[in-house]
Amino acid sequence: MASDPGGGPEHGGPHADLVEQWAAALDSGVRDHVVPMSRAEAHALLTRLAAGFAAAARDGATPDRVAELGAELARAHFVGNEVLGRSVSVLGSFFARDGAVPTDRIAELLGAFTAGYVRAFRTWLLAEQESVRIAEITARMRVQEKLRASEARFRAVFAQAGIGTGLSDMSGRIIEVNTAFAEMLGYTPAEMCALAVTDLAHPEDDPGMWPLYAAVLRGDVDNAQMEKAYPHRDGRTVWTNINVSLIRDDHGEPRYTLILVEDISERRALRERLHYRAHHDQLTGLANRSRFFDALTAAFAEPDARIGLCYVDLDRFKAVNDTFGHAIGDELLVQAAGRLTACTAPDQLVARMGGDEFVILVPDSGGEVDQLAHCVRRTFARPFEVHGHRLTVTASVGTAAEFAAHTTADDLLQAADYSMYWAKAANRGPVRPLSASRHTLGRDTRHADGGAVPAKTTE
Repeated sequence: MASDPGGGPEHGGPHADLVEQWAAALDSGVRDHVVPMSRAEAHALLTRLAAGFAAAARDGATPDRVAELGAELARAHFVGNEVLGRSVSVLGSFFARDGAVPTDRIAELLGAFTAGYVRAFRTWLLAEQESVRIAEITARMRVQEKLRASEARFRAVFAQAGIGTGLSDMSGRIIEVNTAFAEMLGYTPAEMCALAVTDLAHPEDDPGMWPLYAAVLRGDVDNAQMEKAYPHRDGRTVWTNINVSLIRDDHGEPRYTLILVEDISERRALRERLHYRAHHDQLTGLANRSRFFDALTAAFAEPDARIGLCYVDLDRFKAVNDTFGHAIGDELLVQAAGRLTACTAPDQLVARMGGDEFVILVPDSGGEVDQLAHCVRRTFARPFEVHGHRLTVTASVGTAAEFAAHTTADDLLQAADYSMYWAKAANRGPVRPLSASRHTLGRDTRHADGGAVPAKTTE
């Protein structure tokens, strides 16, 4: 930031710590850009942006409001190599430590802030390109000087911007990239210019991406924005948001494509982790209740499908916790989840409903539900080895199957639940310890033929 001969900014206010950290981050490192304002003016801008971000996080404002804050930072000419990255890092760290804002809300606001910054930067960059074209039409003699000045500014921003930027011709040949784009993928700018756009295709690209790019090259579409996976030189995947804009010549014919690339790998990873946590049981890794009911609802969308459920409840599991402790109980649940998964086909879903209750969804069942119940009973007849303890823990299994058109999701689940409780009522037998280091929990278990026999206990 520019120096202020009249003295530094006044400190204080509700966001003083955030502003000071932000200003310090932007002042550190190599000075690769010039902000046309005094230190006091820059401090006032950061104070206003910090207050706006905090207010948006607090009152649940729409992402558009935060996007405008990012745009304001870019319009103030904070466009150096590391401005955006340092700003996102400071804001993310500050609000994460504060703890008052949920992680997914922070990620959403940071994404909106970044998108606003990128859009404002793109608008400025395209405006510079447009000024070059207009100047050439207006006056051939005068345009030379303006062209040189505008190109110098364009080149400076192109080279120094922290956002990946590249130009390609209408054949898809890369003709120029900045350092940020090249380093993002592990290349030098010269190495990138030896590639074609199609050399950077990735197996996880959206199927509609390349037809859309072809439409840009034909001039049918002037701008396209999408999420794209790039192959890094070392083999890993770099996830990005890209914005492709068509640059036309004086006659309106397509001449170049300008691409702006933002690395969102960390944000995408965070999004996937949050999605996983929202749909999976944290202990066993199985689907949780929410994911199970989503899958059950989807199965009922096919009225001709015969949907099956297998409801499983571990017998006397509370005795395991009471006798051996919750650590043993948790490991037993993990092993039980593995055995249930081993009994299922790829199209079947195993979910933990809570505690020691599990349910298996068979979305299109013939006789699979009965076979599945037999498999579950057989696999739970084998003892569990848990931290030096040998435990025999049986399972009560209830099943239900019906055509989607003849029942409802609630009724089918209730029928499987009732069936399981009938099975549990038929089980009997106490918990019997065998020795100080090895124990067996004896319970009756139901065989595939429906009969009940006592489980064997061995030492």
